[in-house]
Amino acid sequence: MLTSLFRERRRARAIRGLTQSDDAMALALDRHVETAQQAFAAPIAALSLISDDVQAIRAARGVEVGCIPRADGFCTVTLEEPGVLECCDALTDPRFSALPCVIGDPFIRYYIGAPLRLMNGLEVGVLCVADVVGRRPASPDQKAYLLGLARQASLALEGARGMRRLAA
Repeated sequence: MLTSLFRERRRARAIRGLTQSDDAMALALDRHVETAQQAFAAPIAALSLISDDVQAIRAARGVEVGCIPRADGFCTVTLEEPGVLECCDALTDPRFSALPCVIGDPFIRYYIGAPLRLMNGLEVGVLCVADVVGRRPASPDQKAYLLGLARQASLALEGARGMRRLAA
C-alpha cells in the first residue's frame, strides 16, 4: 500500500513536468497515435497520461481529447502490466465489462495498450488502440511494434521536458 502511494506521488510529479506541451510536442504525440491507429487498422487510438484520479487523453483518433475519470478507462490496468495489455472482447472480461466506454459510446470491444515508461522506469501513461468489434489476439510482432511506439512516445515526452528545462 505504501509503495503504491509513493509510486502514485512520483507519477503525479513526473506528469506535472510533462504536461507543459507545445505545438511541436502535440504534433509528435499525434504522429505516434496516428501510426498506432494505422498499424492496427483500428477506428480508435489514443495516448493518455494518468495521474491521481484522472486519465488525460493528450492525443487521439476516433475519440475526443480531454480527461476522463481514471477508473472509467482501460489504461490504469495497463499500467500494472509489465508489457502489452490486450483484451479481445471487453464485454466478456470482468475487468472491463462495466466500463462506461464498453457499455456506452464508443462501445469498445477490443483494446490493446502499452505503457509509456520513462527512463527511470516509472509508467506515466499509455499508448493504446481500440475497436468497436472484438478481434483475435495481436501477433507477437504487432505487440512488439506497439511497445516500440510507446517507447518512442515516452522518449519524445522526456526529450521535450529536457528541452524546456534547458530553455528555462
